[in-house]
Amino acid sequence: MKINFDLSLNKLATSQSDLKKSEQKFKDYLSKQVNNKDNSAEDQELKAVSKQLESVFLNMMFKQMRKSVVKSDLLDSGLSREIFEDMYYNKVAESASKRNELGLAKLVYQQLSNKL
Repeated sequence: MKINFDLSLNKLATSQSDLKKSEQKFKDYLSKQVNNKDNSAEDQELKAVSKQLESVFLNMMFKQMRKSVVKSDLLDSGLSREIFEDMYYNKVAESASKRNELGLAKLVYQQLSNKL
């Protein structure tokens, strides 16, 4: 069995240029990753704010829905009930926005981050 070793200078030069290209691609990749870490912190903050906006919107919607319900004297309608309902609707709105129930936060995030 005969093994041919073809180590011409052209092949070595080509492999070195390939090595330089690979090294540059790796450096570019690392710089993108570093930049993405900075952007990912901003993205996380934007996602959190988008969810807060959805929560505020849902809370306002629940308050308007509550106003449309006819009041009766069957249940106590004092200040304590009003405070409890406000707190309850606030928690329901926060929970719904965390679980992406409505999808408004996702749309706001996409619009503000230009990631359509």
